[in-house]
Amino acid sequence: MEQSAMSWSDVKRVWKELHKNPEARKQLRPEIYDSWERCYSYQVPQFLRNLTSICSPEEFKKACEDSKYLMENAIPVMNRLSEFVKGTGFVVGLNDANCVALSVIGDKEATEWSQRTNVVAGLISTEDKVGTNGLPLSVSLAKPISVCSYEHFCLSAVTTTSSFAPIINNGRVVGSIGLIAPYERIDRHTLGMVVMAADHIQSTMILNRVSNYHQVITDSITDGVMVVDLSGSITYLNKSCQKMLGLENCRISNLSVQSVFGKNIRNEYFINMVTRGQETTDNLMHLYLGKRQISCHITCTPLYSSNPADAGSVVIIRESEQMNRIVGKWIGGSAKMTFDNIIGENTRFREIINIAQSASQSDSNVLLLGESGTGKDIIAQAMHNNSPRRNNPYLAINCAALPRELIASELFGYEEGAFTGARKGGNIGKFELANQGTLFLDEIGDMPIDLQASLLRVLEEKSIIRLGGNKLIPVNIRIIAATNKNLENEIACNRFRRDLYYRLGVIRIVIPPLRERADDIPLLIRHFLKVICKRYGKSPKTMSANAVERLTDYPWPGNIRELQNVLEGGIQLAAGERIDYSLIAHYLEPDRQSPQVQPQPPSGADIDFTDERMLLEYTLKKHFYNKTNTARALGISRQSLYKRMKKYNMKTD
Repeated sequence: MEQSAMSWSDVKRVWKELHKNPEARKQLRPEIYDSWERCYSYQVPQFLRNLTSICSPEEFKKACEDSKYLMENAIPVMNRLSEFVKGTGFVVGLNDANCVALSVIGDKEATEWSQRTNVVAGLISTEDKVGTNGLPLSVSLAKPISVCSYEHFCLSAVTTTSSFAPIINNGRVVGSIGLIAPYERIDRHTLGMVVMAADHIQSTMILNRVSNYHQVITDSITDGVMVVDLSGSITYLNKSCQKMLGLENCRISNLSVQSVFGKNIRNEYFINMVTRGQETTDNLMHLYLGKRQISCHITCTPLYSSNPADAGSVVIIRESEQMNRIVGKWIGGSAKMTFDNIIGENTRFREIINIAQSASQSDSNVLLLGESGTGKDIIAQAMHNNSPRRNNPYLAINCAALPRELIASELFGYEEGAFTGARKGGNIGKFELANQGTLFLDEIGDMPIDLQASLLRVLEEKSIIRLGGNKLIPVNIRIIAATNKNLENEIACNRFRRDLYYRLGVIRIVIPPLRERADDIPLLIRHFLKVICKRYGKSPKTMSANAVERLTDYPWPGNIRELQNVLEGGIQLAAGERIDYSLIAHYLEPDRQSPQVQPQPPSGADIDFTDERMLLEYTLKKHFYNKTNTARALGISRQSLYKRMKKYNMKTD
């Protein structure tokens, strides 16, 4: 007999027989039978007539707050399902994973029935409270299920029929949706309807989650992202693009490429490119918005779809200033020195440093003049780090170190195909890389005369043209140039342009040679001894008074760079903590023979220096088995040291 055709007396008789006869219960479906067995173990009262397990207002409020995302996605589906089953006597119930009813809706007749039976929001329908029913089974089994009349454990539910389907999100059951009605309203289609409703809710949650991920991801991108359909309507803008274009408070549904960019005819190329789905990558362009001009790189990718309404273009707008900040982050660190790193108390030298500090706050070009080794590059770095451009790129290029044919491509960059061997896609030049920052042109006196004209044009027009290109690219850079040549003489010999000399030398700083600030030499010696010893992991060294005096009197044609090299050599040759003049004399007196340094035994040590093996062992141990230092101390090459060690079967690794 079908349950729908059974009278109430028949239903009740079968239900009582199931409770009386364990063998009869075995005829139930396995999941129903297992549930009845659990209910017996829970000691659920089988004759329970009223559903009284209702949440307190506080508990219900918390349950709704915990299931807010579920309810946001499920309520619209519930409403649609309720409209579909209107007049059938079914109510639609939404429940959380703890079997708490979050919402129960239906037409007037169905709602009145559910209220009489206490199937209302806040009802807790776990097995231990209300016995076997479809809700906890759908949650625990994570599958759809229908439970009809006498299959319910408690008398209170025998008059009902229900179908529930679990709602699964990210692999976890987060709730269940069901249809509930008096048992005589049983319909074999209800299970299919709740399954479809649950699938719809799950799909909506997935789409919303993906949409949220998409929104968070695109809004975290610092580049502007814009989607345009074939009619020119803007269908998406991320936050960066809204800010970039000044559209934070505008409704996207009312925007089009024409309404945003069409007010200036200079944007026509951009408008045509994005509305026609033209593909381009990192195309340098200038967008005009009112009085604003945005210098940016545009990447436009066609968006293809079988539905013409979904076709269009995805446009990435990367501001040039943003690219400069990225460049500054990665290569701006090459300017490591600050004015605090510059050592010297000489009066004239301190005046020069004060001038450099003041000049660093200006955007005027600076020309550093001085002999080789006086520290022009260090002062350039310090000026950049003390300037308003400190967080932007600092690039240095040695005009004398680059081959003549490469200087132009290094400075100005080139387009693809500009010359044989040009990199595919072209190459950005130092002027563009240093935009908003500082470009240090060392040895400017060695720049070819023909390139000097190009440099002068950049300084005057504040824009460049890549080799092989035809577009003017605006650049905002501060030039610091340096040379050890007498540019006045170079001008007289027609090797340097006078107009470029004046343009570069808006501020001229002449750095004195070391011989003119001899009073700073003891201070520099102490500083470099500390720095060099730390670099090579050496114990601190000092210099004898005689050595300091001789170094102070030396004219230093190589200036500070030469002083550093001499001190480094003395540190490497010193066997003890003191550096005597004899160890460095050959640097200052070229005709003097280099010292043959031999280690002296510790006081009381019994070392026979005529025994070569003993000498090798002693010297190796004294220099912690460092082969380079041992060879230097013995006055032999590393190759000779290895040969002698092999001769005495000493380990060479």
